Amino acid sequence: MAPREPRRAGKNASTTRKTQAQARKQTQAQLADKLVYYERAVQDPEVDAQFIARTFRRLRGRPARALREDFCGTASLCAQWVRQDTRNRAYGIDLDRHTLEWGIQTHIAPLAERAAGITLIQQDVREPVAFKADAVAAFNFSYFVFRTRTELRDYFASIKRGLKKDGILYLDLYGGPETMEEREEKTVYDKFTYVWDQAAFNPITHEVTNYIHFEFPDRSVMHKAFTYHWRLWQIPEVQEIAMEAGFRDCLVYWECTDRASGEGNGVFRISRKGDNAPAFVCYLLCV
Repeated sequence: MAPREPRRAGKNASTTRKTQAQARKQTQAQLADKLVYYERAVQDPEVDAQFIARTFRRLRGRPARALREDFCGTASLCAQWVRQDTRNRAYGIDLDRHTLEWGIQTHIAPLAERAAGITLIQQDVREPVAFKADAVAAFNFSYFVFRTRTELRDYFASIKRGLKKDGILYLDLYGGPETMEEREEKTVYDKFTYVWDQAAFNPITHEVTNYIHFEFPDRSVMHKAFTYHWRLWQIPEVQEIAMEAGFRDCLVYWECTDRASGEGNGVFRISRKGDNAPAFVCYLLCV
């Protein structure tokens, strides 16, 4: 007579089947990596890196080599900057260790030898650094986290100290009357939908609460994947504060309009007058 299987073997098999069944029941939202979908929906490091290289050379007559990316997150811009030219170096600064480590595995390790051109630093972006950069980029409106003039001026002053004599601070900014409304905007991508949720706006302080959600084909939702408590800064405010912090000027690069569609065409040029769009995104270059 064959020996009986131990009872624990049956339990293990049952547990395995149960685990597999649970895995099959997991939704796309539960299985999704929010950093992957954020990068797909929000960032375009190749466009940003090219814009920095092109405008810096035009304004300074020389190439920018050392880029500092503040609030760098996954350091995708750092990776693209080094990938763009072997002579380039990049420094990324962020407080979140998990996100930095994700960026190392996803963007920096695959660069092989070029990875040596990137240095990531876990610290507050206002703390001093041991290097001078040609350009500092604070994109995705990340500096909106500073909600008083004093905080923002101190941040800009710390950047000024960390720049070379002819260095440039690169910012982006969003605005327009629609940005002050409580509303959701959905953008459909391949296999997911990006939801920008303007949940709250205080007209007295210009403080906002925004969320990013991701929706998936199986109708599952990654709710509040990202949360932002910001001040909605206006262009003249940022320009004035930058000059108070020691910059000579703050140039606005406004998006040009496609004549056929009436929509933005992705080309940004220096401008002193913008069209009164319900919503816009522009670059600010503090020089």
